Amino acid sequence: MDKIAEIITQRADEIFDETVRLRRHFHMYPELSFKEYKTSEFICGFLNDHKIDYIKDLAGTGIIAWVNGKGGKGKVIMLRAEMDALPIIESTALDYASKNRGIMHACGHDAHMAMLMSSIRIIKDIRNEFGGRIAFIFQPGEEVAPGGAKLLMETQAFKDLEPDLIIAQHVLPELETGMTGFRPGKYMASSDELHISIKGRGGHAALPGQGTDQVRIGSELVMRLKDTVNDYRSDELPVVGIGRFTAEGSANIIPEEVQIQGTIRTFNEKVREDLKKKLSSVCTHIQNKYGVHVNLKIPDGYPVLVNSYEHAKRSCEMAEIINGKKMVKEIDRRMSSEDFAFYSQKYPAVFYRLGVKSRTEGMKGLHSPDFTIDEKAMLTGLRTLSYLGVRFTSGW
Repeated sequence: MDKIAEIITQRADEIFDETVRLRRHFHMYPELSFKEYKTSEFICGFLNDHKIDYIKDLAGTGIIAWVNGKGGKGKVIMLRAEMDALPIIESTALDYASKNRGIMHACGHDAHMAMLMSSIRIIKDIRNEFGGRIAFIFQPGEEVAPGGAKLLMETQAFKDLEPDLIIAQHVLPELETGMTGFRPGKYMASSDELHISIKGRGGHAALPGQGTDQVRIGSELVMRLKDTVNDYRSDELPVVGIGRFTAEGSANIIPEEVQIQGTIRTFNEKVREDLKKKLSSVCTHIQNKYGVHVNLKIPDGYPVLVNSYEHAKRSCEMAEIINGKKMVKEIDRRMSSEDFAFYSQKYPAVFYRLGVKSRTEGMKGLHSPDFTIDEKAMLTGLRTLSYLGVRFTSGW
């Protein structure tokens, strides 16, 4: 372990209890996407207390803070945490469970913010040891399109602080506490939503010839949409998932309209665009075949998240230095998506995972009402995030 790693490890130990306190505060007072007003206010108060430069109200509630190194020239490294919570009723019964009923930090963003705030303290303390600048993004609206990352990148403040590398860590309940996971190259899939309406002539279910059967037509459409993935090779196989089919009829009533909602996932941007055209073609075919009106909307979602191969490999090496080789592993790619992908499309980026699975309590799944983390994992996360930020300023 080198000198910087030793200093960071010692400081992380010293402020760990405060990191836990910060995480529990955020967990008790979650706020939904783009409504993180009190969360943002709390973070600004912290930054003021520690005399950290920052710009606020970016993309609504977003904040970018920064610490300038005193060791000469260096890179601009950005570290990101998300601020938003999810519309979930918490069932953990923790002493610090959500006080905002129906809203819960069920994706670890509370821990991400706490670790980033503590990282600021560590990095400020050792600013004589590095050059360049380390910036800290507290980002709104990761959970909903168009994504806070995309909106934040459009602000002048972000453009003025343009990074040489941007890094984020995200908790992973499948990975044991203390582990970090890295994946060079493509890591998370693109994500686009499907919104389809089928409108025709409703009527009595016992007299089908007098109308168009939107339920049957919609069922055929779903099958044809899902069959479109068969046109692709197994190594680029996309997913067309249908999660909602709404037909407000009754036992003897064929409704005039059916609503269908779903998602498209892929690891290939060309396949993503090609698949959208195929889905549109299927909808047109069904419309012409049955004489109904089929309206398809595919609002822009999140692109494929691609980790810089070189920087991800180096991050893995750095994590081994500060955490030990046995605590670092390469992980598989995932069909879930993240708006961090917008950063990765424009800048070198590293998105890695922090294991939070308790050995005694087992795994608590992301986005579930009983989700929680083993808070001891934040010690690993704090060390890793701080070390990567400092080391990359010198281009190592």
